[in-house]
Amino acid sequence: MPEYLVGVIFSAIIGWGGFTWKRAEDALVAARQAANQVDRVELKMAEEYLTKKDFELYMDRLFDTLAEMKGAVKYVSDRVDYHVAEQTRETKSLREKLSSYE
Repeated sequence: MPEYLVGVIFSAIIGWGGFTWKRAEDALVAARQAANQVDRVELKMAEEYLTKKDFELYMDRLFDTLAEMKGAVKYVSDRVDYHVAEQTRETKSLREKLSSYE
């Protein structure tokens, strides 16, 4: 085998190895950057994450507030009904008195 052919083959192997090495390093750098970005996204998501226990606590507070509001509305409704009934009785009484004067 001629010596120049050994030099060409050796150069080709070294060149291909260098090319492959460079591509592998670029791929590793890109993978590290992607991993860092994913880590940042995971951290951002974890900052706004709500645990099941917290969610249940908030829901309990909401339902307690709604129950209080329902009780308050019922109380106001009963009071309004009472006053309307009173006014109806008073109006009837006044009409009867007025009709007796006529």
